[in-house]
Amino acid sequence: MLIFDCKFGEGRGTKDWDVAISINSWEAYQKLSEYLTKGDFPRFKFTKTPHKFVHIETSIEVDIVPFGEIGEPDRKIVWFKTGNSMNVLGFAEALLHAKNINIGELEIPVIDTPALIVLKIFAWGDRGERTNKDLEDIEFILSKYEDDDRVYIELHDELASGLVEFLDANIYLLGQDIHKILQEKTLFELNIVLDKLIENLGIDKPRSFGYKLKVLQQGISSISSRVDDTKNA
Repeated sequence: MLIFDCKFGEGRGTKDWDVAISINSWEAYQKLSEYLTKGDFPRFKFTKTPHKFVHIETSIEVDIVPFGEIGEPDRKIVWFKTGNSMNVLGFAEALLHAKNINIGELEIPVIDTPALIVLKIFAWGDRGERTNKDLEDIEFILSKYEDDDRVYIELHDELASGLVEFLDANIYLLGQDIHKILQEKTLFELNIVLDKLIENLGIDKPRSFGYKLKVLQQGISSISSRVDDTKNA
């Protein structure tokens, strides 16, 4: 199980929990749904959305998205009730690099910031203009993300040469972190979606959202450039 719950102060308000489950078949997912919603004392109830459940005691909505073997080979799932497809690229990497936190007696893996950005970008690719909430979350994280200690150490040469401006350095470093956690196929697909998003937003204004996404993409590709330079040396 994987929880999507990274916070940076007071961002966009949310009343639901996002949970991803590594699972091998729709039969297994159906059994999980029945376990949660049926029996003498069910804790959840169904909604019209196949992956959304409501916790009866608190009325909190919980989205439970399956990934893993159920989404192979294309890393995409098709909901059996609606026929709608959902991209699950990046979920496996998010689980691999998640950090465990304790909630009561439970130890639960929670995704880190690089993985959250990746999944939000793919979510926008799926939903497009139907909602702005993914873009709002991405923009908020990029505006708040800071890791100055690592910036001074890991981007010393880039800052000294002027390749990266100091105000862009945290986002550039986040891009490098994204590259480090993703498989080649996921990176390829991520860049396709990023290209589309950046084209839609534009990069003309410095520090604009589109500009920040371009810096993020440059950070991602900078690792690839280093690898290519090493191979050609």
